[in-house]
Amino acid sequence: MASLSKQKKSNRDERERILRLKHKYENRITIAKHGKECLDAGDYGNALKKFIDYFLILVELKEVKDIYELKVQMFDPKKDLTELLMISHIYFEMARMYDAVPKFQEDSKKCLDQFVHFSANQPFQVVNSEMVRKYLKKSVFKNPDTFRSAYQQIFVQSKKCYIVTFCYGDQHQLTQDFRSFKEHLLDFSLGQSAVRLYYLYSSQLVDRYHHHQGFKFLSKLFIKPLLLLFSKTILRVIIKK
Repeated sequence: MASLSKQKKSNRDERERILRLKHKYENRITIAKHGKECLDAGDYGNALKKFIDYFLILVELKEVKDIYELKVQMFDPKKDLTELLMISHIYFEMARMYDAVPKFQEDSKKCLDQFVHFSANQPFQVVNSEMVRKYLKKSVFKNPDTFRSAYQQIFVQSKKCYIVTFCYGDQHQLTQDFRSFKEHLLDFSLGQSAVRLYYLYSSQLVDRYHHHQGFKFLSKLFIKPLLLLFSKTILRVIIKK
């Protein structure tokens, strides 16, 4: 009898926990928006608190240990795309706020790692990388090297190679070779600028014209042969294939 009563209480507690989590989940976006409002008003303490409260709801929902264990794979890439963008931006804003206080440098780095994770290979990857680049240009960081490294890591971790992938597919060996070429370029400042421009303009080109028959014809007639020629000559020397 006592065992049955204990089981009923346990079931009731679990139902109440689920209801509380459901209520918090339904209000999570409002909490995140309040954090942004505090940030815009210069109230950084409350901004951090609201952002952490938002992440703690996701932590409870996804059943992970802390806010740095949230992963892209835990979300629906189509249904949750807008929230994934928001998550990446919140991590970035938290990294900026932590960066301003020397004792929170480790927290800043953890947030930046999460920002990179939620940016690389996402449709908004170029937008996020440009956001970091503009902040770096303004020299607003206490530790710019950490943010510069995050900026580069977005490209390093990215498997995107828009035009080459469009022409040859994601798994083609030539596509893999051009990814190696990208990693080589990222070792140099001019190469980093070249990669940035490539991502910026090639993503727009492919997104806009990938269904256009004229673009497909152009890629087959001119772009594919040029990429193949480059891969068998200059690229082969660079990546020592």
